[in-house]
Amino acid sequence: MIKYTSKTNTKLMRVLLSYWLSAAGLQAWTLTFSLFFCTGLIVLLTMQLNNWQVGFYNHLQQHSFSGFNESLTTFVMISLVLVAALGSQTHFKMLLQIRWRQWITDKYIALWLHNQTYFRMSLHPDTVDNPDQRIGEDINLFVTHSLELATGLLRQIISLTVFSVVLWQLSGEIKFTLFGREFVLHGYLVIAALIYSTFGTWITMLAGHPLMTQSNVQQSNEADFRYCLVRLKEYGECVALYKGDQQERVNLLDHLARIVTTYLSIIKTTRTITWISSIYSQLSIVFAFLIASPRYFNADLQLGQLFEISGAYWHVHSALSYIIDSFGRIAQWKAVTDRLNEFYTQLTTTNKASKLLPAISAANNHNTVAMKNLTILSPTGQVLINNLTLELRPRESILITGPSGCGKTTLLKTLSGIWPFFDGKITLPSEKKMLFLPQKPYLPIGSLRQAILYPYRMAKTTNITIKELLTSCGLCSLLQHLDREADWSKLLSLGELQRISIARAILHQPEWLFLDETTSCIDTRMEQVMYRILKEKLPEASFISIGHRDTLRAYHQWILHLDETGLWHCSEQIASSGNETWSKRNASS
Repeated sequence: MIKYTSKTNTKLMRVLLSYWLSAAGLQAWTLTFSLFFCTGLIVLLTMQLNNWQVGFYNHLQQHSFSGFNESLTTFVMISLVLVAALGSQTHFKMLLQIRWRQWITDKYIALWLHNQTYFRMSLHPDTVDNPDQRIGEDINLFVTHSLELATGLLRQIISLTVFSVVLWQLSGEIKFTLFGREFVLHGYLVIAALIYSTFGTWITMLAGHPLMTQSNVQQSNEADFRYCLVRLKEYGECVALYKGDQQERVNLLDHLARIVTTYLSIIKTTRTITWISSIYSQLSIVFAFLIASPRYFNADLQLGQLFEISGAYWHVHSALSYIIDSFGRIAQWKAVTDRLNEFYTQLTTTNKASKLLPAISAANNHNTVAMKNLTILSPTGQVLINNLTLELRPRESILITGPSGCGKTTLLKTLSGIWPFFDGKITLPSEKKMLFLPQKPYLPIGSLRQAILYPYRMAKTTNITIKELLTSCGLCSLLQHLDREADWSKLLSLGELQRISIARAILHQPEWLFLDETTSCIDTRMEQVMYRILKEKLPEASFISIGHRDTLRAYHQWILHLDETGLWHCSEQIASSGNETWSKRNASS
């Protein structure tokens, strides 16, 4: 399992916070300062409202109607500005939230897609679960909780500073005798609030510590449950044909049971925290009146001042109790941060590991596919292909055969650069000259035209060209749907998808075409049509195919046979003047 420490966590935070140092830094700082300004203004206006209570209650006590009206006018003016500040704060916070999320998501996607990390991670025995959920949901939760907590913390710090000064001034001094000696205590209200809040925070953190781990586990459980639901939707047809409804129900309920079990633990912890915070909050309502009552009953304070003390104390108490009030959110923030940190650690580890892989030589001046002493392994270290040496020159084609599991597809993955478990030397043409067609084609969600042109956008490709190609591939029924957007992988059969894949190859005109059982779902007659079209449309191309049907032999010059023991044998398919040269270049195992 990948381990991550406080050092990696610190590195992650630097990456996440580097948004303010990026090219978008000006916008980030503008939004941040605007948010901070609105937050500070809200606190100052709140203080003005607290001070307003003094005059208002004194006017009531003195039965002054004119003073009462004047206080109401002041209240309306302060409230209007406060409402505007609150709306602006929400606006800037949400805008900063979406911009920051956009920036972090871009960083994670770039790391995930770099050097096929998304695929390489799947080969790791302890790969992180649900990377899609971490990018799509955990980043959103991290940004939301971070801004909420940061904004709340800033507000409480300003409130603590401002109202502590007010409360200190209102506290006056209190005299008491201890061991026969008289003492004078200044700012006793602030000291009382500090002691009370510190004790409450300590108790809450002690009782709520398990919530951190529980939230992390629950986040993973929820992600796994969503993944199972998505997977059932994706493979709905297969499940229906297998009549696997009951088994899927058992599987889903099993994942739901994990959610329920963890949630029950969260309930117990949250209940304890709620009891503590409720007792704490209820006592705090009267706490200020209790500790200020001696001075009030000694006529040192007026009623308005008593309410001002109560308001100031409440804000000081609220600031000091921030951890207690936000403990649940802090636990959720910690959970998503740990998940993002775990994901980030594996992304960077996988990227670093890819730099240590055996080199594959690929450049424009190479126009051969050559393997020298190539040994391909499984992730567990089993030898799939042992010491393969051969060379394929332009316009030469080879068919790779062998029983299932002998490493045929893995060989193509190795040549494509996405399989890391190999040793030996590989020389390839540049990537622009090669195209790999997997057995199950991938079509992005969008228009059929975009699916055919994937992964490149070929602006010069006309409708006539695409329609002629679809017609020649027996896909006339799709001609009227070129601009229809859909998930075509779900709407078309595997045979139709494979024919679209072949049409895509013809459009891209590669010099080297790698076909991994690309016609396995097409009937024999149509398969022969597809290969004849490929030979006709790509006369200068070399074909490296994987297949089981003997009919494919006619379209390849050489046969590379693999077996389960890692041995291989390469033989000539069609007699040619190059037989002697080929035999010298490619010695069989």
